[in-house]
Amino acid sequence: MTLTITQTNYAERDVEGKVAFYVLLWKREGIPLDLFDNYWKDVHGPVCARLPGQYQYWQFHVAHSENGLFPEINGVNSNFDLQDNFNGIAELTFKNESDRNTWFTAAGILMDDERNLFKKAIGYTTSVGNSITYVDGIPDGKPNGVVGAVKYHILVKKQPNVTVENFRNYLRNTFAPALSQSSSILKFRLHLFDAIDNSRPDAPGVIHSEAQGKEYDAAFEIAFANQLEREKFFASTEYQQAIQQAPQYLQLLRPFPERTAYTFVYEGKMTLAGERSAKVSELIASIGATNQLQPDITNLMLSGTYQNGQAVVNNNGNGTHNGNGKVPLEVITQAPQRTVAQHLQGVQHFGITVNNLDVALEFYLEVLGGKLAIGGDGFIGDELHNLLFQKEEIEAKEKGIDLKSLGVPSIRDGNKEALDVRFISFGNTCVELIHFRNAHLDAHAPNVFEAIPSGIGHVNAPHISFFVKDDVDLNEFARMLEEECHRRGMTNVIANRTIELTSEQARAKAPHIYAKTEFPGDFDGWALFYCKGPNGEQLEFNQVRRTAKANFLRAQKEYNLANDNHYWGLNGKGLSSANQELSAYYSIPVNASSELVWTILLDKIENPGNYMPSPVEYTKTLEKYSDGMLREVKTSQMLVRERITIDEANLKITYDILNYPMFQPRFINQVVQPNEPGKNLLPQLINIFQLTPLVEGALDTPEAQLFIHAANPEFIEKATLHIKNIIEKQNPVNAMTQATITSPTTATNEGPLCQIVRQMFLAGESMNVQNFVKFYTEDAHYQFSNFPVAYGPQGIIDSSQGFLQTVAKVYHHIMKMWEFGNTVICEMEVTYIRHDGKVFRLPCCDTIVFKGDKVQELRIFMDIMPVFNTPQVGSEESDEKVLPQGTISGILGKMYEALHASNWELFKTFFTDDVLYKIGANDPVIGPEAIAGLLQHIYKTLKLTTHNQRGFWEVGNTIILEMDANYVNKKDKTFVQVPCTDIYRFDGEKIYEWRVYPDASKTGVVL
Repeated sequence: MTLTITQTNYAERDVEGKVAFYVLLWKREGIPLDLFDNYWKDVHGPVCARLPGQYQYWQFHVAHSENGLFPEINGVNSNFDLQDNFNGIAELTFKNESDRNTWFTAAGILMDDERNLFKKAIGYTTSVGNSITYVDGIPDGKPNGVVGAVKYHILVKKQPNVTVENFRNYLRNTFAPALSQSSSILKFRLHLFDAIDNSRPDAPGVIHSEAQGKEYDAAFEIAFANQLEREKFFASTEYQQAIQQAPQYLQLLRPFPERTAYTFVYEGKMTLAGERSAKVSELIASIGATNQLQPDITNLMLSGTYQNGQAVVNNNGNGTHNGNGKVPLEVITQAPQRTVAQHLQGVQHFGITVNNLDVALEFYLEVLGGKLAIGGDGFIGDELHNLLFQKEEIEAKEKGIDLKSLGVPSIRDGNKEALDVRFISFGNTCVELIHFRNAHLDAHAPNVFEAIPSGIGHVNAPHISFFVKDDVDLNEFARMLEEECHRRGMTNVIANRTIELTSEQARAKAPHIYAKTEFPGDFDGWALFYCKGPNGEQLEFNQVRRTAKANFLRAQKEYNLANDNHYWGLNGKGLSSANQELSAYYSIPVNASSELVWTILLDKIENPGNYMPSPVEYTKTLEKYSDGMLREVKTSQMLVRERITIDEANLKITYDILNYPMFQPRFINQVVQPNEPGKNLLPQLINIFQLTPLVEGALDTPEAQLFIHAANPEFIEKATLHIKNIIEKQNPVNAMTQATITSPTTATNEGPLCQIVRQMFLAGESMNVQNFVKFYTEDAHYQFSNFPVAYGPQGIIDSSQGFLQTVAKVYHHIMKMWEFGNTVICEMEVTYIRHDGKVFRLPCCDTIVFKGDKVQELRIFMDIMPVFNTPQVGSEESDEKVLPQGTISGILGKMYEALHASNWELFKTFFTDDVLYKIGANDPVIGPEAIAGLLQHIYKTLKLTTHNQRGFWEVGNTIILEMDANYVNKKDKTFVQVPCTDIYRFDGEKIYEWRVYPDASKTGVVL
């Protein structure tokens, strides 16, 4: 379809929309473009359309900007980065700024939906008179799909030396009138932007602020009837006249072709697309269903009520809709919060504080037969103390009483008390043994507090822990829990924060980012927060993932096998009788991309014989559907007819077996990509089996026994591991190490956040802390090595005093930066010059997490102690003091002896089972086998000869080794030297983390 040029100018229909909100939208990574389009127009759009205040609301779905879309103008930039390509524009207009503010107030309801859809949403506002349609020859002002014109949305930046006023005058008085005079122009609409607007509520995970230098100053919409008219326009005198002065005022023109356009609000009323979605509107128009436009159906669809033979709609503002179908603002602002129940999956454990840990372990493990899952001794620290006892500590301070009178030990620094913990599995739940003892004694010592009466009239200090689902952000869950309880009047339900606070008011107002605590080692994946219940009972909400989950599953399996039980709570089946549904579940991370896992699952449909345990004699497709197929599969054991449903949006495939009238078997394969800020996690492969009896005794029949066997936890685990192995073998390279090792001086992955990091370091080099902290959010988390965490700008200022008294100047020598989403990794060397003139150049690696364009979290990995420990210049003590080497130094030396000897079996014994090994910017590998395999891959090209040690530091459980690793290239016999800094972290006598920061540019090795 193409449009013919019309003499009629419809520009007047936009005049009432005097101010605008213009939003550039980037789709969330991991969802395909068609899913983004459909969800935005058919789900998100109708919700937005119901908010009050709007005069017009359009969605413009655009293609990416490319060179060559518009003729180049000398002196005007048209280049672009891939990150600048967005996927859509939402344009909303309002009669006045008051209506726009009304919409902003109501827009909080959209924010939960933004994170489903958008990675980034940058909103610009215009003032009265700065959104103008000059000419519009398109008859339909409320399109729903393809407009039929050749249409572009052009983003504009002004020259830096031009004032905003002069820039706007040029566009308004010269550029726009000249273009509008062309007979080839079908439509021209101009927006002159105010600053980026961040007044709408935050959406977790969605960027609302633009990096410095990336902001636009204007945009215009331009349309042509067809490509011929477009070419005629660019050859016209009107165009030449318009661009004659362009280089003087315009720095950048960036065109985005329009794919489709949808209208949800027009002239203050919802369109059919706004009422029923763009797809339904299209269907009604295509079939000519005029009955769907009648008031009774419209009212029914808007109000959802039908009384006395007719639909009823509430027009008095007290119901759920106004007469035009929009939700009144007061209804939105008073809407109840979502329930938190949907995020729980049961009770995970009960906690008991014990006096004698040895006796308790004997009772629960030996007498009652529980199985030890995980445990640890000597837990201390400010965060843990605040997490467990903040409520009691605040109460003691407010009442002026001794903390110990409330049963509160001091586990802040290890000088007084320490905490020992054991988790014991009983199959369907766990018991946690808690033991507080003198920090200078071992775990065999008695608890520091007396037992309290244990009659049921007394509370003997237990706690209940609820199990939160794996994909839920615990900090966000804490916020939801507090809001839901406070809404119901339970105002004492407030989560403890891990930062030190001095009053209940401060605890209630502290950011929820400090609610949860996570743990390393065997506890990796264990996260929790503490709060009191409405009657003062102690509650915990926790998650069990990764290493911790594996430990619990092992103990659970041992318990079930030892006692002939059939309950598998964390990752298995639950079977109670032959008349109830039997189900099995297993998930495991796969060392490949989500895309590859999904591709293999689709191939499993086409080629089942490559994946099934029984030989497949034939497959026959009986019928095809838009979302799958009906097919017949014959194996050596059975003939089944199955309905296969493919859910692309959720990466899920469901197999329903249809030829058993007494029961219904169902298999589900799914890929889930975990999303944890700051963590690069592997996709999870999930297998689910459900067997539902349809009649009494169905699962006692002989036909059901094969499927009952399929629900055995060992069977579902074995089947999942089988698919995992196939996927990882078909991965052309190790999916976690696809990147080529590159020189640290090559900054090919730098983006806009890296530029902010450079500016932040320059501010730090000014030695003016006030300049430095301007780069941080109010709830920033700043941790320098093993020093205490500083919170927020003021905390950073306070923690810098001792540093400034020692250090006179700082210089950052950046070697490499990587930008991944909202996270920047910076490898560098930092020069410190003390006030006495002593100079130190130290290796460093920083992790910087952004919220918008400000730093929310900075973690600095380096050993700065030489700056503080090295004697002052002129001291009698030698400047070349050698740091003592402890036990772990000897272990590291033995590990390298095994490495040089290629004794791989001995080499693997120096690591924990879940050891993490990471080389430079490459993704980590997990486990001793993976490390050995990766090194053997490297040694196919390089022969390791010697190490030249240049620096060695041992701090607690950590060794930092600066060296030159020397190799010989086996192919061309050349000598290769790799300067690097290695960081080793020990758990007892084994390495649980090994990070390498190399300059491997000359190795030629591809991982």
